[in-house]
Amino acid sequence: MLMDVIGITLLMPVAPSIVLQYSNSALAVTLISVVYALGQFAAAPVLGKFGDKFGRRPVLLFSLLGQALGYLIFGLGGALWVLILGRLIGGITSGNLATASAYIADVSKPEERTKNFSIISTAWSLGLILGPGLGGIFGQFSLEAPAIVAGVVTLLNVVLGYFILPESLHKDRRDTQPLQLRDYNPLTSILGMVRKPGLGAVLLVSALFGFAFNGINATSALFMIQKFSAETWQLSVMMMMAGVAITLTNTFLVPRWVPRWGEKTTGVWGLVGLGFFYISMFFAPLMWLAFVGNMLGSTMYAFIFPVLTTLSVERVLPHEAGQLLGVNSAIGSLMNVFGPLFAGVVYDYLMPGSPFWIGALILFLTAYVLFRTVPGLSREAPVQGVTS
Repeated sequence: MLMDVIGITLLMPVAPSIVLQYSNSALAVTLISVVYALGQFAAAPVLGKFGDKFGRRPVLLFSLLGQALGYLIFGLGGALWVLILGRLIGGITSGNLATASAYIADVSKPEERTKNFSIISTAWSLGLILGPGLGGIFGQFSLEAPAIVAGVVTLLNVVLGYFILPESLHKDRRDTQPLQLRDYNPLTSILGMVRKPGLGAVLLVSALFGFAFNGINATSALFMIQKFSAETWQLSVMMMMAGVAITLTNTFLVPRWVPRWGEKTTGVWGLVGLGFFYISMFFAPLMWLAFVGNMLGSTMYAFIFPVLTTLSVERVLPHEAGQLLGVNSAIGSLMNVFGPLFAGVVYDYLMPGSPFWIGALILFLTAYVLFRTVPGLSREAPVQGVTS
């Protein structure tokens, strides 16, 4: 997972500059990430369903191969449509992180879920430290080099997965229902999960959280530049500080605090705390205070992600975990389209920095929705006559 995230984040420092070689339009730069998110939305639930039916390992290997192909196409470039094609292929095959989450669910005891799901957040935080740094280094040779390196790293991940990764979902725990046409419709998968008792509210929480979080992330660098005249290296430092905060929180605090306070209580206070620190960044009179607010907000984020994943998994049976986490990924992709679009509009037409306080209000509402959720199922429940 860490190698996968490094591959993703290697492109962050150079992707806009690569696009600007073919178009001066800001829309073209945005389109690269939107196309990726739309591809992920369409395919993630299907790959999750395939993981439930055929096992996690083949889906992981297929997804990584597709990711590698997407990176290499993007690196070779030659025209804007080629770049878009590369990111679309990457988005369609980006079910590997959701499938990896399902893998973790398969091999985790109930009391270990939140701690183990925090590994995903740790991988992201370490990737946010290592990936952009390596992208900046290789970008000194050529703008395309980080994309080629990302493709090679992902191919190496395929080799490692093929030789050392065992299957986590035993045949007697797999989904035995035949695939139907509706299984390929992401909206059908989402609606099917929303109807499950208690799960709809948790998915709503995840959607609202993703909407606010992605919108703020998409405009925070612009806000720092316009308010504090922040330079590129200062923004990089801010990103690295956030990654360090997430890593330390997942390593030392999540395993201790979540078992003590419970997933729902931790999630509620994490959402409230994140909203508070976003407001503090909006009102910060000095750049270093905004850096502190961002680092503390990242600490809150580190609690929220694994907690919401655990609360979701507790509301489905083991053979549905892959489909659920694919649905989670699809919802996250949609929020990665709508959140930044909304944030950009209110930033331009309402006031600079408005995504911070509007996002905070959404997070406070999200905390209330989570507070009202009902307890979930236990993954210890029998499934098709087999004790999980």
